[in-house]
Amino acid sequence: MRSSDTVLALCATWMMTTTAFAQPRADACFFANDFDSGEAFAGWDLGPQVERLTPEGEGLGEFVSAWTLGNSSDANAEGYFAVPDSPIGNRFAMANDAAFPCNCDMGDVALTSPLIDLTGRTGVALECRVFHEGLFASGPAVIEYSLMDGDWIDLDTIEAVAGQWQHLSLDLSGADGAADFQIRFRWSDGGAWAGGFAVDDLCLRERRMHDLVLSRAQLGAQRASAFETGDQGLYYSQLPVSQAAPVTLAATIRNGGTASLHQVQLSAEITLNGTTHGPFPAEAIGELMPGEEREVPIATGWQPDAPGLAVISFIGSAEETDDDPEDDMVMGSVRFTGPGWDDGYRVMACDDGTPTASFGGTGGLIILNRMEVVNGGDDAAGVSVTYGTGTEPGALVRAVLMDANFNTVDTSGRRTLQQADIDMILNGMPLFEAFTNTPTLTPGDYHVGIQQLAQEDDRAVYVLVGGEATAGRSVVMEGATFLLSDLATTPMVRLHLETVPVSVRERPSRNEELRLHPNPASDLVWMELPDDVVINGWSLMDMAGRTVREGMPDHQRTSSRSGIPVADLPAGIYLVRVGTGKGLFTSSVVIAR
Repeated sequence: MRSSDTVLALCATWMMTTTAFAQPRADACFFANDFDSGEAFAGWDLGPQVERLTPEGEGLGEFVSAWTLGNSSDANAEGYFAVPDSPIGNRFAMANDAAFPCNCDMGDVALTSPLIDLTGRTGVALECRVFHEGLFASGPAVIEYSLMDGDWIDLDTIEAVAGQWQHLSLDLSGADGAADFQIRFRWSDGGAWAGGFAVDDLCLRERRMHDLVLSRAQLGAQRASAFETGDQGLYYSQLPVSQAAPVTLAATIRNGGTASLHQVQLSAEITLNGTTHGPFPAEAIGELMPGEEREVPIATGWQPDAPGLAVISFIGSAEETDDDPEDDMVMGSVRFTGPGWDDGYRVMACDDGTPTASFGGTGGLIILNRMEVVNGGDDAAGVSVTYGTGTEPGALVRAVLMDANFNTVDTSGRRTLQQADIDMILNGMPLFEAFTNTPTLTPGDYHVGIQQLAQEDDRAVYVLVGGEATAGRSVVMEGATFLLSDLATTPMVRLHLETVPVSVRERPSRNEELRLHPNPASDLVWMELPDDVVINGWSLMDMAGRTVREGMPDHQRTSSRSGIPVADLPAGIYLVRVGTGKGLFTSSVVIAR
């Protein structure tokens, strides 16, 4: 039984967040279900109802549906079916042997689609997300399909992977042209009380014969080893200019077609402050098999000499003519930081800026990210932490700086979180903790983090997480023995090489005059300033520094109240910057779904 708050939080957030399983292409899903609505099971066969059991396994004579719709909170019954909340508030289909009203007999449960007509369809593929941990001696999870004769054909036996959603892409071309096609998901609890199985974002689409797909252009490789010191090969969303080595750029490529691609070429450019550097070619890939995916790093030899938002672009090609060339290019960004608010207080960040869940609990845990220092002489001023909801007033915290071997280099003073801090947290604002001695860094790897200090009246601390982390990149140390565990998502704990005054907000007194409501928001964010302030224009930026929306006041140029539409934006924390005749006003808003 896993009952401590810390372990429950660990189970709930041990996950791998990847770029959305998307092909930005003309071939949309011809059959799809994201299981978000109450009607998501319409036409689906949920199979026979299952009997509720006592903890001793005796039947109660009460029968309920094996399959339900819900979110992470519905699934995570005391931590025994800890489905990651990614994206936040997401709903999915699940066979859940842990949450009320089950414990149930789920020896063989199946979720079967309606009949689907594949007449005239070619190169069909199934894409979906599944959550399958295989804990507590549960049985297998399999995907099957049926054609006209009603026989079921095995498509995939799903590998058990702890703590993360898996993105699947499966070849269904053997069913091309079938008039009465069905697909089903089967799971077994192995005859014992177990967790469950979940499925989401199901899509059937036709594939082209030749289709190279590029995604996730970035600085550093998302999947690089964290234990290769001195090369700065890891992913960063923000990086101080003073710590930038000759940069490595990376993109993910995938063969989304039905035939192999040959002599795959990839080329990158990076544009900083109006100047484009490159192109930088990658070594050709001789053959990329259908469905194969790779992350391709390119060592450029170029390094930045000034702060600014750099745009990264990749373009790919193959020997074969691409049937869908519009997804052969991908763009991303990285912010090179410098002194002062506008340049980010020389922040070093390895999260991707878009929170997908939160991690934390009680009991004296330390949440850490590994940072690569390649140039000596900079001072470690402190860390900024973006806490999550559930963090409690009265919690005792401090920032921690450790070397590569987890020896303590410095800490901040202890802070007891006050209600004013919690209010900032609810508004999506990070808090800054200054190190006591601001030690001068020498080249090498460091771990920076936040510690929840155990106390008699223990109060919980949660940190938002976002972005994939490889083994050794993000870790948690727990309890009196500092038990060390890897995290697969990145805590939003960032290193600053320059002291941030008060918090990481710009001009706090001015920010307080910019009111954003509702906050969190899901449809429209209203900006309000004092009546004597004229809004000349505004911009909305994500946490990676990208401007995702900008404009003038909605109704009149002299309005002190204006709305920003956000219904189509992903959930996350965004920065609102408003230009006025009295200067620049900034504040943040949380977009929730």
